[in-house]
Amino acid sequence: MMKPELHPQEAERLRELRRYGILDTEREQAFDEIVELTAQLCDAPVSVVNFIDEGRQWFKAEVGLGVRSTPIDTSLCGHVILQGDFVEIPDTLADERMADNPLCTSDPGFRFYAGAILRAANGLPLGTLCVLDNKPRVLSDQQRKVIRILSHQVMRELDLRQALEREQVLRREIDHRVKNSLASIGSLFSMKARVAPDEKVRLALEDASLRIRSLSSLHAELHDLEQGQLVDLASLFRRVSLDLQQLLPEGISLATSVSGDHATPHLANGLLLIFNEFVSNSVKHGLSAAGGAIECEIAIKNDRWSIVCKDNGSAGPQDAERAAANSGLGTKVISSLATSLGASIDWRAEGSGMELRLESSDG
Repeated sequence: MMKPELHPQEAERLRELRRYGILDTEREQAFDEIVELTAQLCDAPVSVVNFIDEGRQWFKAEVGLGVRSTPIDTSLCGHVILQGDFVEIPDTLADERMADNPLCTSDPGFRFYAGAILRAANGLPLGTLCVLDNKPRVLSDQQRKVIRILSHQVMRELDLRQALEREQVLRREIDHRVKNSLASIGSLFSMKARVAPDEKVRLALEDASLRIRSLSSLHAELHDLEQGQLVDLASLFRRVSLDLQQLLPEGISLATSVSGDHATPHLANGLLLIFNEFVSNSVKHGLSAAGGAIECEIAIKNDRWSIVCKDNGSAGPQDAERAAANSGLGTKVISSLATSLGASIDWRAEGSGMELRLESSDG
């Protein structure tokens, strides 16, 4: 039996094949539909999308074959990829390469073959889209055109996936750099705040540092999310709390609890910014220099959510009224976030600290 010869650039060809990451993947509708259509339009019992790997040919999609791979020694396509872009063999037993191949001499054997080569962008052959029949025959010009066009569709699908993967790699690299930049800027502001001689400057730098470090924590959580995935709120607020605790004045404690699990990036961003603004306001206005405590509880279930933030400072009813009237930048930010999230907002204070409560509205 004549075994297929290796391609003159076999090592490079195999590297290119593996670069596509298609081998040993599950069956997919996009490829299954291509072989079904090819078999139907060519009136053939068998059609396959196959890739010539080392020691085997592997089928990404097949109709009428019933297996996912066969040894390379009996591969018809192993011979074909050494030829032009399209190969048609009207009678395999009349072809010296296949005349003694058991796939062709068995009963019923493959007596007819036609296939278009699947080529990478660099021209190296990866496999074929082909049809096989149990009787000698020839294709019409229209059928040959169908196989060629659909083979191009196979490669467009593979090239598109490769382009998307490159884009995702680039996005992950950019995200990583942005995350590190945010963390560095936050740390720089914190360092500047510690040595600032002016109290107003120090407070402004600390406030900026809190905001940037919180955004850095959110970015870190979003960094590895795929399209459409939800944010793990418990992980996010644990990360943020640990980060902010290091920036708070000595003696001020920070505690968060999350009931429920995940949220959309939009909601997670809003909850984080609300939390951040409350912490910032408590440190600047509500808590004494001697210390205090800040607590935050987040609850989410299905489409309903709430966030309750408290401190044990000296805020009283008048402070709550000013907060409700959006007298400061922080309260304006919180009010704007509540509106964007479609939430009700309630400020309360009875002389033993400030409480902020936001709840998602019905519907």
